[in-house]
Amino acid sequence: MIDYYAVLGVAPDADEDAIKNKYRKLAKQYHPDLNPGDKEAEAKFKAIGEAWAVLGDSESRTKYDAERAPKKVPSGKKHTAPMGDVDYSKVMNQFDAFFGKAVKPSPGAKQPKNPLDATELFESFMGMGKK
Repeated sequence: MIDYYAVLGVAPDADEDAIKNKYRKLAKQYHPDLNPGDKEAEAKFKAIGEAWAVLGDSESRTKYDAERAPKKVPSGKKHTAPMGDVDYSKVMNQFDAFFGKAVKPSPGAKQPKNPLDATELFESFMGMGKK
């Protein structure tokens, strides 16, 4: 999305008069009649006109601002996702149930075997296992 505020060099909270004044100044500066044959000035003039068409009209500016505003994520554990609402606490519980929680054992306690640890299989396959 084109940042029309940057094209005109104004802040997003600029009032209508500031936007109008900046547009007029830039339109005069880059007008094709004042810059004959200058393709860069012509391109800037067109971009300034496009920015003015959006920001100069209060209704189109409101729509533009709504489109460029960051989307807010609702607070809490549920978030809207492409596949619908997802309760991430359930996902994490399923993850923990499958892989096991990474809980530190108390001192002196035996570390439970990780079912996904393939060390023994690898060692026996490579002939490095205990004999």
